Order: sequence, then structure tokens, then C-alpha cells
Amino acid sequence: MEWRDVPRRAYYGKYERVHVKNDYSWYEVYRLPGNVYGIAEPQHFQEVNFYLIPGTERAVLLDTGMGFFPVEPLIRELYDGEIIAINSHFHFDHIGNNHTFEPVYNFTDAYVQRVAEQGLCREDTGAQMDEDMFKHGYPAGFDPDTFRIAPFRYRTLQDGQTFELGGRTLKVLHTPGHSHDSIMLYDQAGKILFTGDTFYLGALYAHFACDQFGRSDIRVYQETMERLRREIPSDVNLYCSHNDFITHAGRLGEAADLLASILREGETESGAVNKGHQYLEEGRMLNERFGNGFSVVYAVNDVK
Repeated sequence: MEWRDVPRRAYYGKYERVHVKNDYSWYEVYRLPGNVYGIAEPQHFQEVNFYLIPGTERAVLLDTGMGFFPVEPLIRELYDGEIIAINSHFHFDHIGNNHTFEPVYNFTDAYVQRVAEQGLCREDTGAQMDEDMFKHGYPAGFDPDTFRIAPFRYRTLQDGQTFELGGRTLKVLHTPGHSHDSIMLYDQAGKILFTGDTFYLGALYAHFACDQFGRSDIRVYQETMERLRREIPSDVNLYCSHNDFITHAGRLGEAADLLASILREGETESGAVNKGHQYLEEGRMLNERFGNGFSVVYAVNDVK
């Protein structure tokens, strides 16, 4: 897979690396502006980021990573107080260590409930556990055949709910489209919006239709991005859950425009879609429309 030949991402050099003992030669930790720790997993195609967001009294852990290695020892190196774990959404690459921090807060629907109760195995992730999805092959100590995300207990999030951390307030924004349960966390005072998978600089997925990933809705996705364009000030920084950690709020409007163009123009046939962007589609025709530094992967039949 050509992704394995891509050089180390230059954007990591923009941020202050924090060296930790419990990284398992897998995690990388960065100190980001606004008193936030970004935790990256750059050795897998997903290039997942998740966030430790401290206050003076407690901290939020937004997502728990892919679950290939434990993450609690690393988190405890960074923060020794109360941890509130919240999922940006229920997809496998964001919930891998949920069982360690349960109960985890989720915006709930039937798909979330199923995964929470049953967990996930290798087959539930499509090709994502293939060896060519790993930068240097399978890491030492990881067995893809026995990989499993354990069931977990959760609490239900509400749109508009706030978490008081001590000197910092995070507000839950329900942002459906990528999945129905997708949420963002908004630190209005700190001018930071933690976007989950609703926006990042990469391929945005609007094509899911299965139990393991729920159902995307490209029209709802566009409505969400249009609402965010109106509601989020231009000086807010987006802290994203894949690829580069930080970008600017103007990207929300760009994504709204790209989604609108797909819906307006429709599609008649599928195009070439990277293997890494294909999951459990079972023959659904997919296409990818490119914007400035990001794209949208969608099902052709959803926009005809």
C-alpha cells in the first residue's frame, strides 16, 4: 500500500513532543496550545489523534485510541486526577481502550448500544487490520487474529451538556452526518473546537451503512457543517481526530461547500477509492470528491 512509503508527516514538527515512558513504541504525545495533550498513533493508516484536556479539578479524555496497546499508564504520566472519558463517536479506532475508563460518555443510538454490549473483533474492521495498514508491519506484541475491542459500559451524552473541569468548560455539540452519534466538544473561552471525525484534514467518510459503523447521512452531514459555519467564530482553532492536530475554523465552511457540491451535482458512477477508505461496503459504489487538503468519500447511490 502506497501509504507505507509516505515520509513521516512534517506537521508533527510544529508541536512540542512530550516524551513518556509508557508509549509502547506506538503512541506519541504532544503538548498543544491551550493546555491540551494530543496523543497520536501515526504508525497506522488511520493516523488517529485523541486528546487529554485538563482543568484544575479534573480532565476529559476525548476518545481512547485504537486499543492495540494500553493507554492508561501513559495518561497517568500526564495527569493523576479524575478522568472523564468521552467518545467523539463509536467507531473502532476511537474506542479501543474504553473498557479501561468505563463508564464512558457517548451520544447514544442503537448502533452504539450494540458495539458497547458486544465489542468488536478483527472482522468488524474490514481491511484495517491487514499488515499493509501498519507503517512498519505489525508492531511487536500485537496479534491481529486475536485483536478485540472489549465491551464497555457507557453514560448517555446530551446535546448542549457541559463538563466543568475547573477553570475550563467543555460543551457537547451533536454533529451528526459521519455517524448519527458524532459529537464535538467546544471550549468557547479557550477558542478550541474538538471536532472528532466530523472534520479533519483528510478523507471525510460519509458512506457508512452497516452495524459496525452505523449509517452516515451525507445530507445531514452538509446541514451540520453549514450550522457550524454559522455558529463557530472564525478565530476558533479546530483540534482534529486524524492527521494534523490543528487547523482553522474556516475549514468548516469549506467542508459545507464541498458536501453541497456533491449533493447538487450528483454522481453517475463510482471512482477510484483508496483501499484504506473502504470498510464493509459489500459492493456499494463509492466515490471521492477532493477539496483543499481534505476530501469526502460517499456512496454514489446516496447522491443520485
